[in-house]
Amino acid sequence: MPFRFPLATVLNLRENLEQKEARLLERRYVELSAAQGRLWEAEQNIVRAQEERAHQLSQGIPAFQLQLALSEETRLKQLRDDWQGKLQEAQTHLREQIEIYKRARQQRDTMEELRKRQAEDFQREQLKSEQQERDELHLMRLRSRE
Repeated sequence: MPFRFPLATVLNLRENLEQKEARLLERRYVELSAAQGRLWEAEQNIVRAQEERAHQLSQGIPAFQLQLALSEETRLKQLRDDWQGKLQEAQTHLREQIEIYKRARQQRDTMEELRKRQAEDFQREQLKSEQQERDELHLMRLRSRE
């Protein structure tokens, strides 16, 4: 008779939950990476705008163009600040998801360990039962010879 784990459906549920949380964790890493990329891009845009403004100032520009350039830098800095906030939010979500995934993995590991122990116990009982049968058979043969 083969071993059947009575909590196999629970183990399967735990495995599925762990996989789901792993996919969400991967998604959180992608979100974090995207936010880092957008933040870097925003910072590069600010640097380019500042360099362009400095170049224009060295050549002399009208005040309204300077005002436009400063307004654009302000807009770019606000965009950078927004991405900085989104990056911090992504980092928070990632840390939270790491903890959720760890719990799901631990629960699955616990069920897997229980299944392993029960399978080992089953195997020991099977071996013990087989040995008892062999012993009884041997005793019966000895008695029949008497």
